[in-house]
Amino acid sequence: MKLRALHRDDWIYVAPFVCFLLAGWLSGLSWVETIEWKTLDWRTQLRAEHGQPSPDERILVVGIGDRSTKNIEPWPFRRAYHAQLQRLIGYERPKVLVWDIIYGNRVDVNGQPLDAASDADFTATTNYLVEQNIPAVFAAVTFAAPTGDDPAALGVTQPLDQVKGDHHRIYGDDFLEMPFPGLRESGHMGSVDAPRGAGGVVRRLPMVVRVGERVLPSLTLQAVMRYWQLSSEDVVVELGESIRLGGAAGGRRIPIDEAGMMLINYRYEPMQPGQELGTEIPTVEYFDLLIDLHQKHVVAAPDARDPVPLRDRILLIGEFATDSGATPRSSLTPLVYLHANALHNILQSDYVVPVPVGWVWAVAVAVGLLGTLVVKRAAVGLAIAFTLGVVAIYGGSAQWAWNTGNWWLPVVAPVSGFLLLQFMLIARRVMTEQRAKAEIRGMFGTYLSPVVVQQMVDAEMTPALGGVTEEITAYFSDIQSFSAFAEILRAEQLVELLNDYLTVCTDLIQEERGTLDKYIGDAVVAMFGAPLRLDDHAYRACAAALRVQARLDGLRQEWIDAGDKWPELVRQMRTRIGLNTGECMIGNMGSRTRFSYTMMGDDVNLAARMESGAKSWGVFVMVTEATRRAAEAQGDRAMLFRALGEIRVKGRRQPVPIHELVGWEDEVDEIQKSGLAVFAEGMDHYRAQRWDDALRCFEESEGAERFHPRRDPGVASNPSMVYQTIIRNLQAAPPGPDWDGVYTMRSK
Repeated sequence: MKLRALHRDDWIYVAPFVCFLLAGWLSGLSWVETIEWKTLDWRTQLRAEHGQPSPDERILVVGIGDRSTKNIEPWPFRRAYHAQLQRLIGYERPKVLVWDIIYGNRVDVNGQPLDAASDADFTATTNYLVEQNIPAVFAAVTFAAPTGDDPAALGVTQPLDQVKGDHHRIYGDDFLEMPFPGLRESGHMGSVDAPRGAGGVVRRLPMVVRVGERVLPSLTLQAVMRYWQLSSEDVVVELGESIRLGGAAGGRRIPIDEAGMMLINYRYEPMQPGQELGTEIPTVEYFDLLIDLHQKHVVAAPDARDPVPLRDRILLIGEFATDSGATPRSSLTPLVYLHANALHNILQSDYVVPVPVGWVWAVAVAVGLLGTLVVKRAAVGLAIAFTLGVVAIYGGSAQWAWNTGNWWLPVVAPVSGFLLLQFMLIARRVMTEQRAKAEIRGMFGTYLSPVVVQQMVDAEMTPALGGVTEEITAYFSDIQSFSAFAEILRAEQLVELLNDYLTVCTDLIQEERGTLDKYIGDAVVAMFGAPLRLDDHAYRACAAALRVQARLDGLRQEWIDAGDKWPELVRQMRTRIGLNTGECMIGNMGSRTRFSYTMMGDDVNLAARMESGAKSWGVFVMVTEATRRAAEAQGDRAMLFRALGEIRVKGRRQPVPIHELVGWEDEVDEIQKSGLAVFAEGMDHYRAQRWDDALRCFEESEGAERFHPRRDPGVASNPSMVYQTIIRNLQAAPPGPDWDGVYTMRSK
C-alpha cells in the first residue's frame, strides 16, 4: 500500500490540538482565571434576571442600614440596643440568631470597659436566648498579629477535631479576634473571614478556618450546626472533598476545596422595595424590627403592626454601610448576604457543579476538527458565520447549564482555543485572497492623546460633542504662591521651572494611569477613571499625589544644589493638591469645530475646592470623604488619612467631610502617628465644645506635625495651628446652640 505524500496544508489538521493545548496552558494563568470568573459572574446575573428558585424561606436578613443609623444613632450602636432586640426576639421563637458583627472588647486607655452596663445587658440577653433554646452565633475573624484575645478561650464553641487532610492548607492565621468573654460564655462563634478573589469579588467562603493548630467553623457552618443542634463530633471535614454533617442534618455534605472553602452558588441580593416576594432574600431594617417588636410585646398597642415572621427562621443580622464588598451580582453588596447565600446553598443542597474538564476539551477538539473542514473549503463569510455560531451555541449552552443545574462550564479557555484556531484558518484564507491591507495612518497622533486617537480609530467615526456620566476621581494641583514667582524670575527661567515641574507631575499622573485634562498656568488638572475605566481610580489618584509630593522634595534639593541659579522662593516651592471622587460628565466639550476631552460637574468643582481649601487648613493634599473611603477600599498598600472635620464650601449648602492625605502608613513615623491620635482626640473635644481640652490637644499635636513654619521652609501653618486659632475665636465669641461644628469657607 502506497502512502500519500504529506501536503503543505496538512498542518491545519494538527492545528486544533495545538490551539487547544495552548488554551489549556493559558487557562492556568491568573489573568485568564480572572476573566473566567467574570464570565461566571455574568451568567449569575443573567440567571437572576430570567428566573430562579425562591430563596429558602427559613432565612431572614436584618440589616443595619441608613434607616437604622438615622433613627437610632450613628453606627456603631450602643450594645444596649442589641440586648433589647435580643430580648424581644426571644418572644418570637426564631431557630437561630446570627450576628455578622464582631463584638470585641471595648476598653479605654486605662483598660477599663467603655460601656460595661451595655455589655452586661448584651450578655444577659444572650443567656436568656440560650435558656429559651434559641442559640446565638457571633462573628470572629482571624489575624496574623495578636489581638489580645486568647485563642484557647473559646467559651462554648468547640474546635472541629475530625479533619482529614493537611491542616496547614486551611485558610486562617495564628490569632483570632473574638466576641468579648461574656458573649462567649453562652453564645457560639464562627469566622467571618471572606477573602476576595479575582477582581476583588468574594466567591469562595471558608467553611472552616485554622487558628494556630485548631480548626474552627465559619459563621455559616456554625449557624447550620446550631440549626440542626450538632456538636463537633457530628461534623467530619474532608479537605478537598466535603464537610459531612451527621445528626439531625442526616449526612448532608458541603463541597469544599483543599483550603476548606466552599464556592458560593451566589443567587440572591437584598430585596428592594416593590420587588416581588420570593425573588430575593427577605430583608428587614434593624430599626423597623426593633420598633415592631417593641410595639407588640412592650407597648401592646392594639393597632401595632405585626413584625415580619421570625418563628423557626435563621436570623442574620449585619451592618450595611461599611461592611460591604463586591459579589458576583453587584459591585457593592452588604457582606452578610455572602452568609445568607451560603446558608441557602447548604439548606437546599444548591451547590455549584463543575463540569469535568476532560469532557469539555474532548468536545472542543471534535468541534475544532469540524471547523477545520468547514473553513478549509467555505468562503470567508461562511467561515466567520460558522465561528460566531459555534461560540454563540457554546455560550448559550453554558448559560443554560448554569441556569438549570448549577453546572459550571468553563468558557474562556475553550472559546479562546477555538477562536485562535478559527483566526489562523480564516487568516490563511484571507491572505490567499488579499495580500495586505492599507495601514491606518495616525495623522492626529501628534496633537491628540493616544488614548483618544485609539478610541476614534476603534469607533470608526469622527469625534463629536457629547459625553457620558462616569465615576472618576478629579485631581487639581497648584503651586503655592506662584504669582510671586513671576515677579522675581526672568521669562526663560519661569518657562524652564514650569517645564521641569509640569513634566514631573504629568509623568507621575500618567504612570498611575491618570489622564491629563489641561494645564492652567501652573495648575495641573487631571482625572483618574476616564476615558479608561479604573476600578481603583481613587487609590491611584492618592498614590499620584503622594508621588508628586515626594518627587517635589527631590526637585527642591536639585534647585538647592544648583547654587545661586534659583532664588530662595523657588527652593522653597511647594504644591497643594485636591482630590474628590464622584460622578462627573466626561467627554468632548466645546464648540462644534473645536473641542477637547475634559470633565465637568459639581464633583469636579468640589475637587478644585479641596485644592484651594488646603491652604486654609495648612495641608498639602486634601481629599473628600468619598475619595478616602474609595482609596481605602481599593488599594493594597495602606494610606494614612487625617480627618479635618467638615466644611461648607462656597457654592454648596451641604457640609463636606475633609481629610488630609498624610502619606503611606508604613512610612509615617510613630511620633507623627502619636500626634495624629492626639489631634483626633482634640477633634472630639472640639465637636463637643470642650474648648480648653481641645486647645490642649492641638497644642500638644502641633509638636508632632510633619510640617511646621518654624522648621520647614515654605510652610505657613498646619492643622494643629489652624484649629488653635479657630478655637480661640470660638472662645472669644461662643457659637449659638445650633452650632454643628461645620466650618464655612468664605472663598473659593
